[in-house]
Amino acid sequence: MKIMSIFFRIGLVFLALVGLYSCEEKGIDNNDNGTAEFSVSFPDEGSKSKSGDSTIVSYQILISVENMDGSPLFTDKLIPLYTFGGSFVSEKIEIKTGEFHLTRFMVINPSGEVVFAAPMAGSPLAYLITRPLPFRFNILPGQVTRISPEVLAVGDQGPDKFGYAAFGFQIVKPLNFWTMCILDNPLSMAPTQLTTARLTVYAPDGWHYTFKLEAAINHLVIRGGYEMYKLVLEKEGYPSRTLELPARVIIETSKEKPFVLKIPWDSQFRMLMLQPGPEKGKDAMISNLEPEKNFGDHKYFEATFLSEPVLTVMRTNNSLISFNIDSLPEHVKMQKVILRLSYEFPILYDTTILTNNYFAWFGAALQQIVEPWEESGVTWNSKPKTNEVNQVYISPFIRNVNFIDVDVTKLFVNPSVTDPAIYPNYGMFFRQWPSDQFPGFRFASSDFPEPGMRPKLTIYFTLN
Repeated sequence: MKIMSIFFRIGLVFLALVGLYSCEEKGIDNNDNGTAEFSVSFPDEGSKSKSGDSTIVSYQILISVENMDGSPLFTDKLIPLYTFGGSFVSEKIEIKTGEFHLTRFMVINPSGEVVFAAPMAGSPLAYLITRPLPFRFNILPGQVTRISPEVLAVGDQGPDKFGYAAFGFQIVKPLNFWTMCILDNPLSMAPTQLTTARLTVYAPDGWHYTFKLEAAINHLVIRGGYEMYKLVLEKEGYPSRTLELPARVIIETSKEKPFVLKIPWDSQFRMLMLQPGPEKGKDAMISNLEPEKNFGDHKYFEATFLSEPVLTVMRTNNSLISFNIDSLPEHVKMQKVILRLSYEFPILYDTTILTNNYFAWFGAALQQIVEPWEESGVTWNSKPKTNEVNQVYISPFIRNVNFIDVDVTKLFVNPSVTDPAIYPNYGMFFRQWPSDQFPGFRFASSDFPEPGMRPKLTIYFTLN
């Protein structure tokens, strides 16, 4: 049979993440992440419906990617495609920077058939293309990497012709899932209120994918072949919901009969936002080179280790901060607490440190203060005691915005594993961790002249 070689280009764009390197556990490897999006232009053959309708939204790409040591990054990952003008675009995925091998690449049509595939090196059809799989590519921070695998029309060729049978490849049949999300308010007489949300679908073998639901009927394509799926529904400002759904229920859904996901209207989080200025704000800096001096009006909230130009020695600065949460209603349950810190000018780290992962071994920590202290009186020699239990870590970062959001929930919801009466919470102590390293972190304090850059604490809570 004559094999027609059909080439199309898949533009894979990785935007180097100039984002927050934040972890809540010591020792987490913080590599740069990028955003990957596949854009596909199908050939005329097999890409249109018989009626001529070009609105096809259930094609999928299946890919496998490995690190250079052979460990899998993605294994048979299904990526839904959606119409975009005359072409198709995929869901966006994240990937770390580094060197990788693309080991599998194929396109699956709405019927669950593999219609295009990239041959493996050494397979019977590999001679038809110039770059058979696996081939090597690099993802670098700050650069755009474009990957264009060559594919062949599958036709009636078996997977062994492409080399996939030898690698234990399984043909995956997609499952169409029509769903919508609503805010369920039984007291409302208004029409059903559609809403946006995030839906993560989990299969029993560990496969999962997160979809962004629009405020409409959504057509999702998930991995088939399982009897039961777990669904996790998330919406900002509301508690997440988890439910199990049999495959037979998913199969019965359609555009006319979507599965309705409900978010209880009365479960919405309340929010308290605090961003005090110089008069009501309580924060101070302390310095080891001036151990008896108070810096209660210091405009920076910092944990730095910088050279002192006059004394030609290194100066260590730490900071303390506390927010008055008396305005929080009684008998509430805190769900999430976010601290936003802004900086005027970033303190740049050595770029070699950022690329060789050395920074993963140091950073800064926000620790629970367990003794009273006063903004106008605290000094290095009189600094209060802190508790390292539940401390929150901040790693070095590069961002294209001048703020970071730090999840400090565990410093408020569970301030200590011991009796809180013994270890009360008097705020947060900002220091480098595990040891002082040049240069550190410097953010705006409540005394900073620009109001919008002062520390902001946002508390999400529900009423008991």
